Amino acid sequence: MARATYSVLCILVLGLCGCGSHSGPSAAQRGNEAFKEGRFDKAVEELTYATSRIANSAELYYNLGASHMELGNCLQAQDAFLAALNLDPNYSDALACLGQIYFQQDNLPKALESLEKALSLDTTADAKARILNTMGLVAARGKHEGLARLHFLRALKENRKSAFVYYNLASLYRDDPYRLYEESLDNFEIFVRLVDPKSSYYLKAKDNIKRLRSNLERTRAITPDDARRDAPKASKLLQEGVTAYSSKQYAQAIKAYKAALEADPLTFSAAYGLGIIYQQQGNKTEARNAFKRASLINPGNQDCYYRAAVLSIQLNQYAEGTKILDKAIARSPFNPTSAKLMATIKYAEGHYPEARLYGDFYLALAPATEPGRKEYQKWLQMLPKK
Repeated sequence: MARATYSVLCILVLGLCGCGSHSGPSAAQRGNEAFKEGRFDKAVEELTYATSRIANSAELYYNLGASHMELGNCLQAQDAFLAALNLDPNYSDALACLGQIYFQQDNLPKALESLEKALSLDTTADAKARILNTMGLVAARGKHEGLARLHFLRALKENRKSAFVYYNLASLYRDDPYRLYEESLDNFEIFVRLVDPKSSYYLKAKDNIKRLRSNLERTRAITPDDARRDAPKASKLLQEGVTAYSSKQYAQAIKAYKAALEADPLTFSAAYGLGIIYQQQGNKTEARNAFKRASLINPGNQDCYYRAAVLSIQLNQYAEGTKILDKAIARSPFNPTSAKLMATIKYAEGHYPEARLYGDFYLALAPATEPGRKEYQKWLQMLPKK
């Protein structure tokens, strides 16, 4: 078995053996050996000869297509993959490669059609990760960034060591509409730990890491200085708020929590406490704002994102809910609750195919014993796929 890498896309190459020094099978064997050795011109020569002697081998045409792709001969590769699919319409590797070629040609509908069919066929987790990675690139080029992110996460769910998926996810988070620099930096750093340093993308990732760190340092430089924080005063006011809340003196608790935040803007418990009180009082807008503030103080707290997103849904402010969940998912990609909430938002917006995909992702992440799982599956099955 031979393996090739095309930029951020990987292609599985299957070998073919034969016998007889001038026969089609022996030419196929020599072509496959040349491919393994990186002599792609020779591989094309031998495999082309083999196809003139063997007309019924989808695998042979597939290997020829992979050899052409290494040489950048996309049209010849496309012809070879189509020939393979003419013999075996369910040849998932050929479909995946054809999808990559259509993507390079900017034929996004054809690319997606080939990739979705390849994904639907019985294949390995590693192959699924590569296919989903390409689907993410297709979605990103079509300006469907949310869908691209979902495909990249699905790819990582299949294979957590798919280096180039981290690169693509990092690039997605770096640019509009996300601009999530810390999360982008995290993914670039994972990429450089996984990829061969000889890869041209290694140096690109290192450059991105340098620029992102510089950007984050500048951002932190303009945040409130520690000298402006009065932690002891904030702690005392926070305790007053907790005591007032326990006594159900909510107006006094709110006043104390706000004063604590004025004393120290980074008092997480005060912001969170405000959110809880406002939520209990039915003041959804103020509660949502308080939980958002708390999430800025402690970006790793998933409960803040969850509560803020739920409140946004209740307020029918789906764009705001999506923005909150974007941050939550970037921080904790495999939290099933975030995927389920995103499915709810996509359904409310009438984006049923995306709702179905997020719902499927939720089910893939949630425990098999999750309450209401069967009912949720039935609901998803009723949603349109297209």
